[in-house]
Amino acid sequence: MNLLHLRLVAAISGMLMLGCLTVSAQTPGLYPMRIEPEGNHVYIDADGQTILRVNCLLAENFSQGYATVCESDLWHFIDRNGKKAFNKDFEEVKSFSEELAAVKENGLWGYIDLTGKMVIKPQYSRAYKFSEGLACVMIGDPADGSARFGYIDREGKYALEPFLPCLDNQYFDTPGEFSEGLAAAWLPLNADGDYLVGYINKEGKTAIAPKFTTAGKFVDDLAPVSILMNDAVAPTGFIDKSGNFVIPQSFSQASHFSEGLAPASTFDAKYEEPEMWGYIDTKGKWVIKPTYEMAEHFVGGIARVYDQLSSGGEVYIKQDGSIVANSSMLSGKAAGTTGVYKLEVKSVSASSALPPTKVSSYQPENVLDGDHATAWVEGAKSSGTGEWLEFTFAKPVEIHSIDIYNGYQKPATAKRDPFKVNQSVAKLRITRNGKSTEHAIKDERGAQTIKLDGSPTSSVKFEILAVHESKGDPDCCISEVEFTGRLAP
Repeated sequence: MNLLHLRLVAAISGMLMLGCLTVSAQTPGLYPMRIEPEGNHVYIDADGQTILRVNCLLAENFSQGYATVCESDLWHFIDRNGKKAFNKDFEEVKSFSEELAAVKENGLWGYIDLTGKMVIKPQYSRAYKFSEGLACVMIGDPADGSARFGYIDREGKYALEPFLPCLDNQYFDTPGEFSEGLAAAWLPLNADGDYLVGYINKEGKTAIAPKFTTAGKFVDDLAPVSILMNDAVAPTGFIDKSGNFVIPQSFSQASHFSEGLAPASTFDAKYEEPEMWGYIDTKGKWVIKPTYEMAEHFVGGIARVYDQLSSGGEVYIKQDGSIVANSSMLSGKAAGTTGVYKLEVKSVSASSALPPTKVSSYQPENVLDGDHATAWVEGAKSSGTGEWLEFTFAKPVEIHSIDIYNGYQKPATAKRDPFKVNQSVAKLRITRNGKSTEHAIKDERGAQTIKLDGSPTSSVKFEILAVHESKGDPDCCISEVEFTGRLAP
């Protein structure tokens, strides 16, 4: 398989994946997120708040009051309370659009309405969502060459009799939904049986001549298309309704615009750099830099992207690129909790540290090791006043709270209680971006939480202003520090 072939397969697969992931994203308000590898999902709102938990393999977006979920190889609809709708299971389903949803029973597709009633009886080999009053359906069998695609109206009558072929072609894609009066479809290029993708109108006539390898739907008079010419040329750009490129071919893949932005991926002619996704505006300029493995459309001001490396899988972002929620934030959290999570610290430094002994070390890294039995112990000759810790993050973060485990919280023995004999912090100055706040810290075991305003920062400095001095040893200690928040825009 040559490089040209590989790139075309990638382009087709990516656009198909985007179509599957986003076809149901019609109604803002509740958004699905996988939080466990085995498939458990939550639905969040636009603020990252967990609203529903559903134990199922697959969960799609809500559309017209219902979402489709898959459990034990069968599909059903749920309402916005998470309850099963219509008391029915289906072999396959599509989300509601224009008050109808395609469902598969006994190997054939039909359509139900918002009450669950079958209003267009199962009779199609395949069926897709309604858009602009029409839905694409297939009759016949691709295996024997009899399959054809047409378009039906809401009564189940053919608006366009099945005339579009189902090609025996690994690049073939189903005819698209109508949008702004046009639908993408594989059309004959010549009398020799060659086909490429063009656009038809609602009369079934060719509106844009077939010359593309892939093509998406029109939104705001722009549609993403790909022409695979050679390995050195980016295949994908955006055309207008005359079929001319208005955003040049600069991307490996792209999908249609939504709320002013379109998902698009980077192009590297040598295939040396990984293909990454971001968002462009209608001028083709990057608005959100391409740093994701995949990206979906914006709905209600947020979009789902995939970022396995830094954010733990599925991530919802705003149009400024800031994180609303990700899988790590929400894993194991109950409904009603917000989308913040434990932040990773890149490094920590200190003004001083007590020299290690044969059995213990007192380095600043101890406050980040997750072990409350270890501690940073300052090494100054004084009581510890004026000593400091400084934490640095790999990327700017919004810190919402800090949990401090004050003193030396190593468990007591019959002979010695490290917490009682070592000093702890009584007053702490916390500095971020040149702004400082002062906080009283109690002389007690366990976590003490300091709430912050979430202003973006790349580092945090702790400075000891006072200590609890009624101790045996003159050394001030902090056992553990945990930051909670999210990545900043």
